[in-house]
Amino acid sequence: MSKDWVEELMQLMCARDLPLENISAAQQMKRRNFPPASLYKFREVNEYSLSNLRNATLHLTFASTFNDPYDSAVDFDPHFGTTHAELFLERTEGVSEESRLAILSAEDPMLEVVRYHHTQAAAGQVGEEVLAKIAAVIKDIHAGFVAKIVTEMNSQLQNSYKICSLTERLDSLPLWAHYAKNHTGFAMGYDFRCLPFNSLVGLSLWPVRYSGVFNASDLLRGIKPGQSFNNLFGVIAALHKSPDWKYEEEWRLVLADSPKEPPRNFVAPLKAVYLGSKISEKDENSVLEDALIAGVPVFKMRLIPHEFRMEAVPHSL
Repeated sequence: MSKDWVEELMQLMCARDLPLENISAAQQMKRRNFPPASLYKFREVNEYSLSNLRNATLHLTFASTFNDPYDSAVDFDPHFGTTHAELFLERTEGVSEESRLAILSAEDPMLEVVRYHHTQAAAGQVGEEVLAKIAAVIKDIHAGFVAKIVTEMNSQLQNSYKICSLTERLDSLPLWAHYAKNHTGFAMGYDFRCLPFNSLVGLSLWPVRYSGVFNASDLLRGIKPGQSFNNLFGVIAALHKSPDWKYEEEWRLVLADSPKEPPRNFVAPLKAVYLGSKISEKDENSVLEDALIAGVPVFKMRLIPHEFRMEAVPHSL
């Protein structure tokens, strides 16, 4: 996947008020860069995966059910650059500008805030060790408050949007191991290039950016109820993953949806089915039966001895 065009795409999508021309340009750019081959969904054999095969569908569900605990998470500063010490001083009356600058330029501004309040209170001598402990407690409470806000935001995101992950890699040994039950499952190949431009499924398909957690501070800064807002915010969050997952070469269907709506299936352009190299005879027969109903060709993955790779060969039905 070309890193340059994905970066350009994200720049278009991350505009603060997201003009319509940016959305249109992003969709056109993405469409031009749809993978030339299919995108693949790895599954173990069970009643749900066989139903998706039989009906040529894909299952979209909440990010909270995925194996990556940071999936669809964002990071942001709830105070948008205003430090904890500055917040305290804003609520403190009678602080001269000279004192304010001295406090904020100190090595430990919060400790200086505590010293200032103690001096102003004239409550008797308190040692430096006690003042430092007070400052540490205040910092810990504030850090917990910030973490709580970010965690609650991420919980909402992970339980709102419906997502289905696909990959450009059919020949990935780790993907077959992790998502197709150690090569005993199967993969379904979907060709999204055949969809009309205005198809909901096609419009909902996006490439993943492996740059770490998305920092949403710029998009959230100063937003108030009723103001215009980047309505692709949750989609953008869902498209950011740790570089650790880069080997998956992932694309995602991301559907903006109500958290009250259950996971759902969508009809998708199923092109072919691929049996895992270690699939059992029983499961193979089940997949073959449903592939026949779906009307798609079947291939089987063949391990290449001594080369640590595999290839898809047509299945002799």
